[in-house]
Amino acid sequence: MEEQVTRALAVHLVLNGRTEQAIALLSKFYRVKTPRITIGARGRYDILGCYDPGRREICLKNSQVYMNPFIVLHEFYHHLRSTSGKHRGNEKYADKYALESISYYSMGCHLARDS
Repeated sequence: MEEQVTRALAVHLVLNGRTEQAIALLSKFYRVKTPRITIGARGRYDILGCYDPGRREICLKNSQVYMNPFIVLHEFYHHLRSTSGKHRGNEKYADKYALESISYYSMGCHLARDS
């Protein structure tokens, strides 16, 4: 349950423009080094975000993407997998991680409104 709450909080933080705080929270929870976040995906104008494992850096296209929890958590998943010693993962699993996190946030919002 703690992981679901942490991921829901990370979504909340991203939606409120506190993306670096969200990434720090997730990194602390998973006990991995916090990646840097940069705006502007160096020469890649066709993508919204990417993860550079050599630099341990999440690159986001612009400030709108900075507040997009799907893209941010998708790229964080790549960081998590590349630093945890586990398989690198793929796009399907990164999408699943991001969508599940958003779902945890949505469930929490409904619970808060209903109480």
